[in-house]
Amino acid sequence: MRCQLSAHDEDEGEHFGLLTDTGAYGTALWLRWHGPDDAQVVMLPDCPMAAPGPDGDGCRLFADHTAQHTWQDAVEEVLYAS
Repeated sequence: MRCQLSAHDEDEGEHFGLLTDTGAYGTALWLRWHGPDDAQVVMLPDCPMAAPGPDGDGCRLFADHTAQHTWQDAVEEVLYAS
């Protein structure tokens, strides 16, 4: 599984990969790990942030995540690809 957090130190800190949407409004199951032998399944609330504007995409991570929201990554990719 690949960590879904944006830029962070790959060797240190926690990593998170989405397992599944639990079906309960506002939560999802995530795999959290620190190293190859230290993984846990955790239920986390969804991040409530959305991109600016009336049609802004919602963040696809969990509440209180580190680094950028997922829609911020997409904006940077479009800006640098031009």
